[in-house]
Amino acid sequence: MVETAIVLPILILIVMGIIEFGLLFNNYIIIANASREGARKAALGGTDSEIIQVVENMTTTLDLSSMDISISPPLNSRRHGAQAKVEVVYRASLITPVIGKFFPGGEARLTATSVMRVE
Repeated sequence: MVETAIVLPILILIVMGIIEFGLLFNNYIIIANASREGARKAALGGTDSEIIQVVENMTTTLDLSSMDISISPPLNSRRHGAQAKVEVVYRASLITPVIGKFFPGGEARLTATSVMRVE
């Protein structure tokens, strides 16, 4: 009983850390794919609103109010051979309060950037 009482909180913390890491990794994969699709749309000559729509369509499972999308260069500067860059920043809220203490504000900031050459 005593050994269980000593080890159980540590074991629960480790399991919750693994779950938290898995959720964060899943969110990162989603925004990385979304930024890649947005950069592809930019490379094909899409407008900024079309690019944002593509990124938002790819991230329907995430909270869109916690996501920032930046596109560079502007549409009028995207010429053949230039590089189009789409950056997606997502502030993921953490479900475990103890693990949230290790992150500023209790949120993990995930960033994914994709660059493609304009065709």
